[in-house]
Amino acid sequence: MGLMKKKKKEALGELRMDSTADVAFLLLIFFIVTTIFAAEQGLTLVLPGKQKQENTVKVKQSNIATLFVQADDSVTLDGKPIVINHIMNSIQDRIYSNPKLVVLLKVHPDADYGYMVACLDELKLANATKVSLKTATK
Repeated sequence: MGLMKKKKKEALGELRMDSTADVAFLLLIFFIVTTIFAAEQGLTLVLPGKQKQENTVKVKQSNIATLFVQADDSVTLDGKPIVINHIMNSIQDRIYSNPKLVVLLKVHPDADYGYMVACLDELKLANATKVSLKTATK
């Protein structure tokens, strides 16, 4: 009789778990650092404190540009419809011809907040430094 060789069982590959904690820790640090750099910044508005009625300044009507965001989210500039993308150019032209121009941004309470933010962004791009915010009544 011939001798039969016993087949050896192949050893299953082992997963070394030694460096798993190190890799997880490095990934955690990476994601924490990258999310800190990607933080969004909100609008920077300097709002005045409470003032008495006697401290208010009257502005001539010719120095006021009224930008109105209506309840149906349409925007008008001095009563004429305007596309939000054209606000910057219109306001820049008006500021160039009248440096004392004050932009009055009126927003209807039922209007979408995003339209007000878009108008403020356009005014910022137009370098409008004199902007007044007002909530319109229903």
